[in-house]
Parts: sequence; C-alpha cells; structure tokens
Amino acid sequence: MRTKRITLFYNLTQTEVIPPAVRELERKDRWIKDIQNTVEADYKPKIIKVIYEMFDPEVERQRRFFNGTCVKYYAIQNMDMIEGEPNNDTIKKYREELLDELLGYDVSLVHRTVRRRKSTSDFKTVQAWNKFLGLLEENIFDNAGYEFPDSQEFWELVRQHGYEEAERISLERLQANLKAKLCK
Repeated sequence: MRTKRITLFYNLTQTEVIPPAVRELERKDRWIKDIQNTVEADYKPKIIKVIYEMFDPEVERQRRFFNGTCVKYYAIQNMDMIEGEPNNDTIKKYREELLDELLGYDVSLVHRTVRRRKSTSDFKTVQAWNKFLGLLEENIFDNAGYEFPDSQEFWELVRQHGYEEAERISLERLQANLKAKLCK
C-alpha cells in the first residue's frame, strides 16, 4: 500500500450525479485491493473511512495561491532574494510567520504547545479567503512596503500557461522589480 488516502470527485447537477472517470474508479478499486492484500486475518479487518464533503475548486485555488505565490512573494521580498526561489523550509517558516501574524499564535507551555491560532482550513468560502488575503495585503505587505501578487494578473497567467509556469513568471517579475529597487 503506497498511499493511505485516495480522493474521488463527483459532480452534482440538479438532476444527476456524475461519477468520476472510469479510470479513477478503477484506481480506487486497485487501491482497495492493495489494502485487502495487507489484511492479516479475517478477525483483524482493516477499515476504510469514507467522508463525503462539498468541494469548491475556487476555495482550493485561493488556498494554493496563499500557500504558494503569496508566501513566496513575502519570503523573496523579506530576504531581498533577487534570484532563485526560497527552499521548502524557508517557505514553511514564512508561512507560519504570516499565519501567526494574522490568525493568532500558539502558546508554548512547559510540556506542550497550545494552539491558539485559527486554521486556514476554517476558510470554507471564497469570501473568507478574499477577506484573509485582503488582510494579508493590508496588514503585512503594505505595512512592510512589499509588493502583493496581483491576483487578476496571476489567474490570467494561470489560464494561459498553467499554475506552475504562472507562478514562475510572476516570481521572476517580482524579482526584476526588487532588483530594480535595490540597485537604485
């Protein structure tokens, strides 16, 4: 068993339920067979938990925009990085810093840490994400004099080039602007 989780997406209209593609259902069946092969005995069954929840692709796009592009914009400007991209550890550090600043913080006690900060997983609507991103721009980026990614321009780049390429282009533009500012 290579993975512990598999996700399937069903599309719903007012009149029908459109199941995932046949290949996705076959992938699920192969996954279940792999798990079944690891069952030691009939008296020790494995359990698969199935959760149905509404999925809004726009909310997921906003989450990805924050976790990727926004955090990288902040890290690059904070470190005056005019070439390359920050590594994953740096991105995680700056993401936590942004979340602590906007959503609260964790309290370190003697033997444990108590979570006092809200989570971005609580943002279930596009409006909640827009509000959060607006706060991020106003309270963090603007106060520091940093450039915030233009979401309309970014999503236009995504439409034209795909997400990864759009992020690369956007970060290169940011670094060119940053280089021009630093070389004045």
